[in-house]
Amino acid sequence: MIPNQNAIRPRVIFLFTMLLPMLFSCNQEGDPTMENILIITGGHEFEPSFYKIFDSYTDVKYDTISQPRFNQLIATGMVDQYTALVFYDMWQEISPGEKQAFLQQLEEGKGMIFLHHALVSYQHWEEFEKIIGGKYIDTELYENPDMKGSTYTEDITLDIKVVDKNHPVVKDISDFSVFDEGYQFIQMISGIHPLLSTTHPDCTPTVAWTNSYGNSKIVYILLGHGRQAHEDVNYRKLIRNAISWVGEEE
Repeated sequence: MIPNQNAIRPRVIFLFTMLLPMLFSCNQEGDPTMENILIITGGHEFEPSFYKIFDSYTDVKYDTISQPRFNQLIATGMVDQYTALVFYDMWQEISPGEKQAFLQQLEEGKGMIFLHHALVSYQHWEEFEKIIGGKYIDTELYENPDMKGSTYTEDITLDIKVVDKNHPVVKDISDFSVFDEGYQFIQMISGIHPLLSTTHPDCTPTVAWTNSYGNSKIVYILLGHGRQAHEDVNYRKLIRNAISWVGEEE
């Protein structure tokens, strides 16, 4: 006997209606074993290989947002769902209200990781140097012609030495070499904790460090200009360790 299609359709619709809220609930809750991060870009071009770093992690899910949208939304509670914020931006504009919202996240203990050119962000916000732990001085953004600025050198091979082998951010990482870009003549505050160093003459000796601000853990990693660094297994492991460390609750 061929079933009556009109009789089946209401039952199918009923079952789908009953299952839909459960499916939506599962998607909303997500996998509790996955770490959820937000990647912030904007103000500097970068190679698509950057996102492949995070695609390679099986236990990390991520969303992306570009400036100025991130600064506009930071006060809305949008970032509350993320265990860590990863900055790969190079942004300058930030309003007084956006500064306050940024500082509030740090008071609440939001873990933050800053990569490579993020060190150039917010040249005229003095507090940002205390947050990230240093500053790349871009003389093009200042009116003083005699000001000594920072410099960069592309396409160099950096021999990287692990400074603090007991720190969780460098767990399972040995000394390595990477083809990357170096920064020289940058500023660093006295309270940072060095993680990685190099002796290359065209790069500042300390190329990764930790810092703390408010109740938040901070990691800065100078490495990460292009594809060769993005594909380096040690660089990927370094970022993965940093995600876990800044996201841990004390």
